[in-house]
Amino acid sequence: MKIGPAVFMATFFRPPRFLLRDRASKRPDPHATKLVRCYRCGRSLEISAHAESGSCPHCAGNLRLLDIEITKGHWGTSLLTTGTIHVHKDAKVVANLLIASGDITIEGIVDGMCISGATTRITESGELKGGTRTAKLIVEPGALIRGSLFETPSKALGTIDVDAAVRARPGKGPASEISFKHPQRSAPPCKPEPIIETKQATPIASGPPRLRVVR
Repeated sequence: MKIGPAVFMATFFRPPRFLLRDRASKRPDPHATKLVRCYRCGRSLEISAHAESGSCPHCAGNLRLLDIEITKGHWGTSLLTTGTIHVHKDAKVVANLLIASGDITIEGIVDGMCISGATTRITESGELKGGTRTAKLIVEPGALIRGSLFETPSKALGTIDVDAAVRARPGKGPASEISFKHPQRSAPPCKPEPIIETKQATPIASGPPRLRVVR
């Protein structure tokens, strides 16, 4: 059986199967956007759903937009993101600062200061050496905490100088400074003074003087 030149050319230039599979799959919308929160100024901004980094139009600060997954270890560089930070079990993170506009989940060991705009969760296998300032803190039974600075609920996200906090020594700088104000406690109610009722003497009836006879 002979193959015509047109059929041969079509077979020779046929795209590989993986290209055909990718071509058939649904392509993501290049114009899709998502709403994130800047970890520098705390304001919300709309960015491309496919962007990995960007800048805040309000404070002009550089932002990292992807979620961070630590499966083995991380040493040195501070972790900053508008997404979430997840430290998996058996992983160890040694960094001056961990900032996430979303959640921070600690299943391994973290040595550093954690600032979250949402929830910081320390699981039963997690260990935190440092502190955390978060909107909500969840510590599961069995978690190990070795730190001295905890603030919850906290509005630290967007109020601290991130660049200065990254350069500061661990445990020092804007990230670990808390101006705590004691709540105004109302004064205890004063006990009412006991009312002492005094019986007044019966007044003597006034009238004309009586004559007293002495024998």
